[in-house]
Amino acid sequence: MNHEVLKADVIIIGGGPGGSTTATMLARKGWRVLLFEREHFPREHVGESLLPVTLPVLEELGVLSAVQAAGFLPKQGATMVWGKNPAPWSWYFRETNQRYPHAYQVWRPAFDQLLLDNSRSHGVDVREGHQVIEVRFEHERATGVRYTAPDGTPREAEARWIVDASGQGAFLGRKLKLRRWDPFFQNLAVYGYFTGAQRLPEPDDSNIFIESYEDGWFWHIPLYTGWMSVGMVVDSQIGQAGISRDGPEPFLRAQIPKAPYTARMLEHAALVSGPFVVKDWSYVSDQVVGDGYILVGDAACFVDPLFSSGVHLACMSGVLAAAYVTTALKEPSLQHAAGQVYKEL
Repeated sequence: MNHEVLKADVIIIGGGPGGSTTATMLARKGWRVLLFEREHFPREHVGESLLPVTLPVLEELGVLSAVQAAGFLPKQGATMVWGKNPAPWSWYFRETNQRYPHAYQVWRPAFDQLLLDNSRSHGVDVREGHQVIEVRFEHERATGVRYTAPDGTPREAEARWIVDASGQGAFLGRKLKLRRWDPFFQNLAVYGYFTGAQRLPEPDDSNIFIESYEDGWFWHIPLYTGWMSVGMVVDSQIGQAGISRDGPEPFLRAQIPKAPYTARMLEHAALVSGPFVVKDWSYVSDQVVGDGYILVGDAACFVDPLFSSGVHLACMSGVLAAAYVTTALKEPSLQHAAGQVYKEL
């Protein structure tokens, strides 16, 4: 059976914050945008702690008011126990940012859904449950994709530009062997969601809490659901050995007593979701812009989650990628110069 070949100006792989931001900004410029997301939203995703610097981007996208109304906990800053000092210390966004004195601790299934729905409202053709299986090239230029529909049938789509916003799966980066790992930041994260976890005392009760310990560090992120996102980041060799020996949950529980504050905060808590295991290796891509394609967010690079910068880098690179693609489509002669700017930013 022959299926219609879909056509668009831009195809985006991935519907997370990077993909939806790029899609919305491109649709605003009048481009026909087709977005493929392999999963059906809402879906679980880690990375709940935002930064104030992301809020202007959300405002530009037209979703800040919806984020404010969603009930997410305001994040005033961070509280840390780090290094040799055993006492917690806090810092607050209001000390350096008067316009946006707080960020949010978001529930990613709801937050990502909000951003993707915003793309739809701007005219983006969003196809959930559609998995891209190949990027097509003609004379070394990306010209389209092959994908599977929800019924499993393979189909094709064509576009003038391809945006890889596939997250750490880095669809094009893996296919084209563009990813370069950082030899010094090769970690592994194990995380889950707890009920009944103790929060920090006011005024720090909605802060992210970070505690270092002998094997790595823990994060605690309070969520409006009443759950607490709790994860640990350890050296990958320690993590792989422990998980292979004991399994993810026993390994996580064996690490908790090593972090005194974490142990007290979870003393009466119950694990209700997870644990999940993710590779936490920092990496960059040797090339983020090519002939007919561009990489966005985690598909391009990933830094240590200690900085809570993942969502911001995804959204900001989405804004910049949309500007680059618009320039490349309207003024092909400026494509190289615009690509250099994107790489540097």
